[in-house]
Amino acid sequence: MTQTDVIAALQQYRQQDTPCTLVILVESEGSVPAKPGAKMLVAADGSTIGTVGGGALEHQATDMALEVMAAGSPRTIQLHLTEEAGYACGGHVSLYLEPMLPAPQLLICGAGHVGQAICHLAAYAGFAVTVIDDREEFLTEQLLPHAHHRMVSDFIEPFTCLNVDEHTYIVICTRGHTHDFHLVEQALATPALYIGMLGSRRKRATLIEKLTAAGLDQQQIEARLYTPVGLDIGGQTPREIGVSIVAQLIAQRRCHGSQIGGTAARSRSLTADGADQTTAPCAG
Repeated sequence: MTQTDVIAALQQYRQQDTPCTLVILVESEGSVPAKPGAKMLVAADGSTIGTVGGGALEHQATDMALEVMAAGSPRTIQLHLTEEAGYACGGHVSLYLEPMLPAPQLLICGAGHVGQAICHLAAYAGFAVTVIDDREEFLTEQLLPHAHHRMVSDFIEPFTCLNVDEHTYIVICTRGHTHDFHLVEQALATPALYIGMLGSRRKRATLIEKLTAAGLDQQQIEARLYTPVGLDIGGQTPREIGVSIVAQLIAQRRCHGSQIGGTAARSRSLTADGADQTTAPCAG
């Protein structure tokens, strides 16, 4: 397989939103099984396209490519191909590993002023944004030009027809507490990485009381739910609150990426530090 075939496969993976890692041999010294410029793609299941030398070198590169994919950050590694390390070549190689991951999915429940601000900023920050609302007149291209998808829903079970997985972010900012509380309960039943709700600390206390009365575990709620959502930057206007929320989304995304598997990030809830959104009525 030629290097052109590897690039063509990479383009196909990107079009299909298939996660993978591109491995490039960027430097070599001494006796090595491949030359600089050799490329290999590693998919999430460990399958490979192309080669950076085969044998033990390629096996180690594949393992590291999977680690890089889970971490979400590129890495350059140096390998000394000595007998002690299980190689026969005796040379040295430098490999660059670049994870190619789909844009993280953000679901915004509520297309009011705050939802619109979040959509604009989050799309600019690299999220694939879906906005959900029960008011079709709010789900227009004029109001939400950067949304990947605009979905009309009555908020009863909006997540059942969406692919909500452990990489999904959910922000709930509808125009009413009833919708918000119901959506939080629905979101907690999904494996979503991040669940945030707009509102005050009083609203948070009321929500937790209602959810625990319904049989949900309080520790699980507090570990997964970010409310008041957003970093405490003193934001007052919908756009300022949108900035604080998207900043928290980015922090969660990067924190999650730095943990293999991502479970540690979820336990670092920022709930207690969230801004008290006194402008919550502007969400609707």
